[in-house]
Amino acid sequence: MHRIVILLLVILPLKLFAINIEIIADVNGEPISNLDIEKRIKLITSLYGNQNINLREVKSQVLKQLVDEVIIANESQRLNIKLSEEEVNNSIVSFFMQSFELRAEEVNQYIKKHDIDLKELSNQIKYQLLWNKIIENRIVSFINGVSDEEVNNSIRQIEKSDYLIKFEKIIVNQKATKDIVKKLYNDGNSTTQSAMVIDHATVSLNQSKGVLKDVLRKSKIDEITDYNEGPYSFIRVNDKIQLDHGILNSTLNLKQIIVKDSESVLKNLKKKKVNCSNFNKLTHDLKLPNIKELKIKMRDLNPELQILFHKTNINEILEIKESSAARLIMLCNIESDKIDIEAIKQGIYQQKIIKQSSMLFDEIRKNAIVNYHKNGK
Repeated sequence: MHRIVILLLVILPLKLFAINIEIIADVNGEPISNLDIEKRIKLITSLYGNQNINLREVKSQVLKQLVDEVIIANESQRLNIKLSEEEVNNSIVSFFMQSFELRAEEVNQYIKKHDIDLKELSNQIKYQLLWNKIIENRIVSFINGVSDEEVNNSIRQIEKSDYLIKFEKIIVNQKATKDIVKKLYNDGNSTTQSAMVIDHATVSLNQSKGVLKDVLRKSKIDEITDYNEGPYSFIRVNDKIQLDHGILNSTLNLKQIIVKDSESVLKNLKKKKVNCSNFNKLTHDLKLPNIKELKIKMRDLNPELQILFHKTNINEILEIKESSAARLIMLCNIESDKIDIEAIKQGIYQQKIIKQSSMLFDEIRKNAIVNYHKNGK
């Protein structure tokens, strides 16, 4: 009797545990379970936190990633591609140093402090390294060099001026003409205002596409124009700012601090006539957070920030408010960047690799047998 009870106690937890394991998908016969997904999500939250995570959306993305990893593993096995333990370990250290600005000797402590599943992270990095080797094996050696024509086309694109356009997309709840929409827009009455939905946006004209690009290019400031995205939609351009290629390809030298009570801090700094030369001393005297010095290419900023810095003078301080704090940024210098031919060639070459690798993975994925179970896709 005692033996039966003990046996039940041993078996029962195992059965209960097994019930919780569900196969979500299988790739070429290799199963992916709900536990695999949960482990990967736990890794993501331990690395980046769980703020504003849409769990359903993340699960879908993780499942897709796990499916892709099995496909990569199968392809690397077919090509007899292998990784050394040293390659994986070095990549893990590099990941932490680059992602979290750590020194090499700080990595182990960081992993323990944040309870990071090192085995799960190693797996994820391993598959990325394997994919890089597959690309080297099947793509890199077959890509031709970059032609002079490709370089010249790229230079012409770089030298094109751009317009940053601030606009409103107006959607009305009934069929209306431009004149009626203009009247509704200018009417301060809350009832007429409620008949419209207004979305604000700032975009680069060069990076816009299709109908929107055509409408923005032709529209004048404050003019309301038909926008055929939907039955009752219109565009109103608020501002157009031209940036020549010299500004777009410049590098901004910045100094930044992040503070909570930005209004009083900014008032004190301006009262003391803050500039780039005395910024460090003043922030130290006022016992403010440490300064971070940055070099950022104008072209890499989003359109809103491009407009902001375009209107800013050297030695002027900006306030950029966020949810619970604000960034105070001092513009110290603007460096004009010369066109780097080698960098252009490298960029074109990288784009070729990215395009070909995407096509290759689509081809490999088509040949894989992927089955999604009732809890999968």
